Amino acid sequence: MEQPQYLTIKKIEREHLTIHCVQSPIEGELVNAQIIETDNSLVLIDTLQLVPYANELREYITSLGKPLKKIIITHVHPDHWFGAASFKEYPIYALPEVIEKINYLADYLLNFHRSLHGDQASALIPAEKVTPSEILEEGVLEIDGLKLNLIRILKTESPSNLLVEIPDYKILLAQDLIYNKAYSYFGEVEDDGIDLWIAELRRIGEKNYTTIVPGHGDPTDGSIVPVMIEYLTFVKGLLLQGLTDDALINAIKSQYPDYQLPLTLTMSNYMMNSWKQAQVH
Repeated sequence: MEQPQYLTIKKIEREHLTIHCVQSPIEGELVNAQIIETDNSLVLIDTLQLVPYANELREYITSLGKPLKKIIITHVHPDHWFGAASFKEYPIYALPEVIEKINYLADYLLNFHRSLHGDQASALIPAEKVTPSEILEEGVLEIDGLKLNLIRILKTESPSNLLVEIPDYKILLAQDLIYNKAYSYFGEVEDDGIDLWIAELRRIGEKNYTTIVPGHGDPTDGSIVPVMIEYLTFVKGLLLQGLTDDALINAIKSQYPDYQLPLTLTMSNYMMNSWKQAQVH
């Protein structure tokens, strides 16, 4: 295809393997979809959020000239699956609990996001609900001889996250377990969720990956792991102090002034306050 109008594409090239990290602009939350390209076929990990970006993702996939064998959704957050509407004729896979949660929340999330965009809603938010329906099991998935380890991670950034490890090349598609130079979303972590998240990151660090592809931000390497741990430890300290609202958001921005996606801080604060109110009632 011609130069993308909206998306930024970074390639990670190895023998018999190319990973295309397809990133939305800041208006699309810098969210990444990953295309795993083998000699003969393609696998798509997540589908972006806004309609123009998902449509351009599809155009880019078509330009690669290989069959799209599988679409995998890693977790419930809409910036990773709204774009499935641009791939509605394909079977779309997810872990069973992710399928259940997306189907439970889909109508609410679509309507809520339409309300955020006013007159632009029909151009930006899918008109129809397309959700994953094919059950994906954790374990080894083989595509054209390439082994993908599908790893389920519970109770961290979201209730269930899927990581995709490519062990032969020491590559990890971490999706939202890792953010790079972007404020991580923590609005749904349970009481011990940050500790669990940090524990999973430490396990990742022990594997010495040469390449880590985050859910938001640019591809990086294993050096991102201690950075993420430091960030989450700092956030945990603020929460233990009881900080909330502007005090919480401003403290994080002050500590990490060069990070992007302040929207995730607003969302995190909103979700935590909503959860607290629900517990009271």
